[in-house]
Amino acid sequence: MAFTLDEFHQCIFDLYEQSKKLHDRWQLIETTKGSYLIYSFIDTNCLKYDFHIVFSESYSVPVLYFNISHLDGSLLSLDDIWKLFIHKKNSNMYETITQQEHPILHRPFFVLHPCHTENLLRKVAEQSIKKRFLFWLSIYGQSIGLPLSINYAID
Repeated sequence: MAFTLDEFHQCIFDLYEQSKKLHDRWQLIETTKGSYLIYSFIDTNCLKYDFHIVFSESYSVPVLYFNISHLDGSLLSLDDIWKLFIHKKNSNMYETITQQEHPILHRPFFVLHPCHTENLLRKVAEQSIKKRFLFWLSIYGQSIGLPLSINYAID
C-alpha cells in the first residue's frame, strides 16, 4: 500500500506532534524542497546517529536515510555501517543498506532501500495510514538502531 505525499506529510506531522507531547527528539523540517523528520542521538560508543524520514516519489513510500559519525564529525564508511548491522544481515547488504544522495539535502547518506517497503505495508493494508506508518518505522528503524517508544502506538 503506497502513500500519497499528503498522507506522508500527515504522518510525519502527527509523529512530530506526538513527539512533543512525549518530550522525544523528533524534529520536523519544512523546506521548499520538501518536509522530513530528523531524530538524532549519541550512543554509548560515542557514535552520533542522525535519522531522516523522507518521502520517496519513485516508490511512494517513506524512506529512512541515516548517517552515523564519530563525535569529531567523521562519518562511518559503508563497510563500517555493514559491520554494525551484520547481525541483522538477511542475504545481501547491497540490497538493504546503500549510500546515496539525500533527496533534499543533496549530501551522501546511507539509506534503507525502499524497494520492499510496499510489500511490507501490504501486510497491514487494513490499518489506518498512521498505523501503517508506525509499523514501517518500527520495523525499519529497529533494524538500524532507531529507538521508538511504544507510546507512539497508543492512540
